[in-house]
Amino acid sequence: MPTAHRLLLLLLALGSALLTALAAHHGFFWDAVLQASRQAQWYYDTHFHYLLVPESLDAGHPTLFAAALAAVWQLLGRSLPAGHWAMLPLVLGTLWQVYCLARRFMPRAWVLPAVLLMWLDATWLTQTVLVTPDLALVFCYLLALNGLTGRRAGLVVAGALPLVLLSTRGMVLWGSLALTAAFLSWLDASPLPARGSPLAAAVRRLGQRLWPLLPALALALGWLLMHYRLRGWVGYNLHSQWAGNYARLGPAGVLRNVGLIGWRLLDQGRVTLWLVGAGTLLVLWRGGWRPGRPTWQLLALVLPPALALTGVLVWYANPIGHRYYLPVYLLVALLVAHLLNELPARRFARLLAAAALLGLLSGHLWVYPDHMANGWDATLAHWPYYRLRHRFIGWLDARRIPLAEVGSNFPNLYPLAQVDLNDDPRRFAPVDLHRNRYVLQSNTMNFGDAVLDSLQQQWQLRHEERVGQVYFRLYERPAPVR
Repeated sequence: MPTAHRLLLLLLALGSALLTALAAHHGFFWDAVLQASRQAQWYYDTHFHYLLVPESLDAGHPTLFAAALAAVWQLLGRSLPAGHWAMLPLVLGTLWQVYCLARRFMPRAWVLPAVLLMWLDATWLTQTVLVTPDLALVFCYLLALNGLTGRRAGLVVAGALPLVLLSTRGMVLWGSLALTAAFLSWLDASPLPARGSPLAAAVRRLGQRLWPLLPALALALGWLLMHYRLRGWVGYNLHSQWAGNYARLGPAGVLRNVGLIGWRLLDQGRVTLWLVGAGTLLVLWRGGWRPGRPTWQLLALVLPPALALTGVLVWYANPIGHRYYLPVYLLVALLVAHLLNELPARRFARLLAAAALLGLLSGHLWVYPDHMANGWDATLAHWPYYRLRHRFIGWLDARRIPLAEVGSNFPNLYPLAQVDLNDDPRRFAPVDLHRNRYVLQSNTMNFGDAVLDSLQQQWQLRHEERVGQVYFRLYERPAPVR
């Protein structure tokens, strides 16, 4: 490994360790409260006596991540820092997988720009400071992908087996790996000696690519069968609190989801990356360049996760989070780096790469107005949330205002003990403008437009604090008019 490569990997690893240290006392955020904290605490409290979490915590996903987090607490103690530091090996492992992919497809001089374009995506960088199963999901997916591209069956098995037990999205990504294997087998330059028809040779090539994925398929089917026998449903439960997320959409809803996915792909500075890639492709094409084998191979990596995830997500009302498309973001960045490397004007190519990097870093500044949805778990702009939340809880305690009298909304509705791993059972009340005496609102919380308008126009603003792009506001019910 060249010295420059070692230095960059060391700097990125140290940067990740520093971010982990700074975030070590941050509470669980967004969906991680359920998929990590609440489920892990259940395993921890019951000493792993049960395989499945209770139905009140069962959103249909396998719970390998929550069980692993509970095991970490058993070893290191149940604390926020223990969970955050346990994520660092996954982050560093993903860094190595990113480097291996870049080294496989890029010449030595372009490995470093490719790694930076992949690593500095705002959504990915934000996930590295959270305790979330998406870190494990991306690591496992890239590990299996490196195994497929390098024809290393052991890596494919090692990545795919845990992947399908992390979430149902992990099972969808297993399908993406299978599709990638099919594409790569079609692109294989050295076909097997034909023993009969060309079709038989193609089937043998496909079998060589696919067989390492079969143990994970068997494991996923086994888990689904077990869950069905014990619970009577798989995927989603029509009687659960999450049933609304799985409502089937009509044509208008599907089109809206397609547009939303497009927005996710362009959001948080990624539009710069896409523009650079499109402009580079146009220049190359006009200059007579045509895609070679490496380009087609990279397309074989990019398209399957995009197709698999979109093919599942567009039909349902479930909100489509930025993090769902993390593998796509990273692989698109690698493809753009490859196209830039194909430009004959090296200095111009590096200027375009720098512009794309700046665009990606700007993603942490992309915060929309109150009435537009923000992916707060996909931008470091959310960082002040933890400090402001604790400040407001202290402010309420100092004035003896019970949290049960204060309405709030996701992600601030869970008991404090489940967010901060303390012994405080209190929680905020759900928003009900007819019953709440106070409402704690923030631009990091999911407030509907009608409720937000009522608060801003009719309720009294009692206290407000802002740090960076995050604000918290405490509203008090207006006194009745006599």
